[in-house]
Amino acid sequence: MVADLLKRAPGAEELRRIPDETIRDFIEADFFKIFQPKRFGGYELDYGPPQVRIAAELGRGCGSSAWVFSVTACHSWILGMYPLRAQEEVWGENRNALLASALVPEKGQLEPVDGGYRISGRWKFSSGVDAADWNLIVAPLDTGAGGRDNLLCLVPKRDYEVIDTWFVGGLRATGSKDVQIDGAFVPEHRTLPLRMLKGGPTPGSAVNPSHIYRLPVYAVFPYNICAPAIGIARGVIEQFTARASRQISLTGQRASESATLQLRVAEGAVLVDAANELILRDAEEINRVARAGESFDYEKRTRYRRDLAYAALSSMRAVDVVHQASGAHGLFEEFPIQRAFRDIHALNAHVALRWDSNGLQFGRIALGLDCNDPTY
Repeated sequence: MVADLLKRAPGAEELRRIPDETIRDFIEADFFKIFQPKRFGGYELDYGPPQVRIAAELGRGCGSSAWVFSVTACHSWILGMYPLRAQEEVWGENRNALLASALVPEKGQLEPVDGGYRISGRWKFSSGVDAADWNLIVAPLDTGAGGRDNLLCLVPKRDYEVIDTWFVGGLRATGSKDVQIDGAFVPEHRTLPLRMLKGGPTPGSAVNPSHIYRLPVYAVFPYNICAPAIGIARGVIEQFTARASRQISLTGQRASESATLQLRVAEGAVLVDAANELILRDAEEINRVARAGESFDYEKRTRYRRDLAYAALSSMRAVDVVHQASGAHGLFEEFPIQRAFRDIHALNAHVALRWDSNGLQFGRIALGLDCNDPTY
C-alpha cells in the first residue's frame, strides 16, 4: 500500500482527513481487527508488535494514515475490556464498526440519571473521527465531597457532533477534530472507570480470555502513537537516498559520493533501527508478563513509557538529520520529506511521548522515589 499512500498523501492533507479509499483499503485488509475480540471476528493478536510492524510500513507512505490505523485499531482493544453487552451493541450487526476516541475534555460533565448518565461537553483531538461509528469519551463524574471519578463513555455517532477545528501544521490528514455532545444518554454498561484500566481483570476479560484485555492501558497505550514514527523516519531515509543517488552537484559530482550525506544516511538509519528494536523488545516482554499473569510494577511501566518516548525522539532525530541535508529541495510542498518533517514533530508533541516527563518518571523509580504521575 505504500506507493498508493504516498500518492494520496498530498490530497489527504488538503482534505485534512484520511481519504475514504484508504479507510476502505484498511478495512479490507482487516487492519482494524488486529485487537478485536475473536468472538466478533477479530484476531486478538499480541499487543505491541502489530502496531509497530504495520505502522512501520504504512508510515513510509503517509504518517497520518499510519497514525489513524494504529489509533483506531487500539480502540477495539479497549472496547474488548467493556461489558459484553456494550461490545455486542457495537459489533453485533457490523463487525467492521470503527471507534474513535476523545480523551481531552475542554468542557465535560456527567450527570447520573436512572440507568446511566447524561453526558455533555466538548472534547478535542478525536483522530479519524470522520470514519468512526462510535467514540470513546472521557468525562469526569462528581462523586461528592470533592471526589471525582473519570469514566470512559461509549457514545454512538448519532449522539455527537463533529466540529472541524483541525487546521494544523503536522499530522494534518489525521482529522483530529473536536466532538460536541449535548445531554446524550449513556447507559451504565457503556461506561468504564479509567481506574479499571491500570492492569488486571476488566469486565471484558471475563468473556475475552486473551491476556491483552488485562494489560495496563496507561503504561502501554503510547505504542499506538509511537509506532507511526518508525515508518515516517524510514520513508524519509528512502526518499532521500532515492533522490541523492541520482542527483548531480554543480561540480558534476554525484551527490551520493558525498561523505557527509553518507554519514547522515547512516546516522538516520541506525537511529530508527535502534528505536524499532527497543520497543519491539519491550513488546515481547509485555505480552510474556501478561500471559503469565504476572504484575506490572512501576519499574516496568515507567521503562515502557521511557522507551516509547525515546523511540519517538530517536525517529524524529533521524528525520532531522536527513531533512537538514536535503537543502532547498526539502522545502517544496511536493517533496514528501517536508511533510514527514512536520508530521514527526507533531507526533513528538503528544503528551504521552514527551521525553522530559516520561524519562523523569523512570529516573524517579530508579533512584528509589515514588512515581508521582497517576497515569502510570
